[in-house]
Amino acid sequence: TRLQAPVVAVTPIIAGAAVKGPTAKIMAELGLEATAANAAAFYEGLIDGFVDDLRNDELKLEGLRTARMDTLMRDLNDKIALAQSILDWIGGWRR
Repeated sequence: TRLQAPVVAVTPIIAGAAVKGPTAKIMAELGLEATAANAAAFYEGLIDGFVDDLRNDELKLEGLRTARMDTLMRDLNDKIALAQSILDWIGGWRR
């Protein structure tokens, strides 16, 4: 069953590195290079959109809405700003 709301993933990779968490280690164990494109592909069929970081090479993903934003969250203000930017982006989608 599909959700009524869009499902969006935010890249775990910034400038070729996982900034926090086990993403790079898990991807390596799966035999995948730690790239935003590989992270997006991993969620294929599960997400409607993918937010990539401005520091990454630009992605072209077929069948998936993409946006480029500053995804590095250093503090609470960064978290709030990113969340608001994503909500604004989703709000602009036409159904």
